[in-house]
Amino acid sequence: MLEKDLQLKNFKKATEKFKIALQYDPVAMDIALDATIQRFEFTFELAWKSIKLVAKIIGHQCKSPKGCLQLAYKMGWIKSEEQWLKLLEARNLTTHTYSNETAMEVYAIIKENAAAFDELLKELAKEI
Repeated sequence: MLEKDLQLKNFKKATEKFKIALQYDPVAMDIALDATIQRFEFTFELAWKSIKLVAKIIGHQCKSPKGCLQLAYKMGWIKSEEQWLKLLEARNLTTHTYSNETAMEVYAIIKENAAAFDELLKELAKEI
């Protein structure tokens, strides 16, 4: 299996698991909140790294999550750069600070924007 195929397959699998985690009530089960945030972090990492790989394949370069999101917007792979920058901020919050209040804020952001991962997957698959 080619690197690009494996990368997108892993991104798709992570997105599916992330969506499953979103089905559980984070208030009723603390573990659901933690699991959802962990799956979001993993899915977000695979998202920007998939952008980086596809960009490289077609002759573009990006090195950081923010740079790759900006390129993805420019290429039309994502519809809202602002939405993805909000997801990047949420990811940064979870990796540097952890409190229940922050976790609930992040949860609200990621639940509201979860469909963005599916949209990106479709666009990247079309590109390659």
